[in-house]
Formats: sequence, C-alpha cells, structure tokens
Amino acid sequence: MMHEPTNPPMSIAELEILSLLIESGDEIYPWDTTTLAAEAYFSEAEQQLAISNELEQELIAKAPNFLSQLDGLWLANTPKQDLQTKLSAQFAAHVPQKWLEAISRQASQVINNQKSLGAQLVQCVKELVPNCLEEDLLVLARPYAYAMRSNPSNGTMPLEITPEQWANLSEIQQAKFSLAIARYALEQLQAQENP
Repeated sequence: MMHEPTNPPMSIAELEILSLLIESGDEIYPWDTTTLAAEAYFSEAEQQLAISNELEQELIAKAPNFLSQLDGLWLANTPKQDLQTKLSAQFAAHVPQKWLEAISRQASQVINNQKSLGAQLVQCVKELVPNCLEEDLLVLARPYAYAMRSNPSNGTMPLEITPEQWANLSEIQQAKFSLAIARYALEQLQAQENP
C-alpha cells in the first residue's frame, strides 16, 4: 500500500504572507508596466514616497531641538546629587565631616552673590578658622580663585592627610585645604546651575 506524500504544515511566516496576499484588497501590483493603470499606480507611489521624504526631512530638521528638550526634561527630573554628599564622597577620608558640612552650607549660600571668587572662597571657610584674619584668607584664596577661572579642577585634589592628622595641622594649613575644598564645592554648584 502506497502512501501519498503529505504537505508539511505551513510556518507562521508563510501563513502571514498568504494572509497579506489574500487581504490585499483592491490594490494589485501592476505586473504589466505598459498599461495606464500601472502608470497611475506608480505615479501615486512616487507621490507617497515624496511625502514620506518630506516628513523624514522635517523630522531630521526638528530632531536636535526635540532631543535638547528631552535632555532638559531629563536633567530637570533627575535628582541632583547633594553637595554635602559629593564633598563627603570626595574628601571624608581626609577632612573631618563637620568641616565638609560647614563648607557645603556656606558654598550654597555664597554661590549666587556678586562677590569675587576669592571673597566667596573666604566666606566658605572663615568660620572654620576664626584665628585667621579675612585679609590673610584672601591672600591664601588668591591662587584658588585664579585657578578656578582658568583651569577648573576635575574633582580630583590630592590630599595626603587623614582626619586624625587634620588636628595636627596648623590653622593656616587647614585654611589652605579648606579653601581648596571650597573651590571644588563652588565648581560643583556652578556645574549644577549651568549643565
């Protein structure tokens, strides 16, 4: 007894293609390109392609503005890292936490005032070093203020001390380190305001 060969079942892709061919409706591809119907078909296809190209060009032209708006929305809705957290992450291994808190608080207060950079740095640290005169602190702050204008730090500052050694530093040395940290704090605040 001979068995007739059976056709294998159709794959999903084959079924979808068959469905598209059956459901194509009135639109039939004109295989004979010399007929008037073929000319009308291709003319309409070219118009649709031209409209599609115009839309594509419009999208390309508007994309940069749209993407910058998205970036703005993203930045506005992304929580900014707290300055205190940044200072702690960067300097807690070298400087006592209470100094970092004071510098953070003062930097947040002076960032928008109209004082010079040197005066802003002094404002950030003067309560921490009460025995240093403000004029002396301005002299110590000068290199940091000028460095801030010309070459902002990238968040790295070598501090070769530990919090335990901090207490053994002179007040002038503590003031210098504090001014450097204040410089970093002001840079972070400026970066947040001008992303």
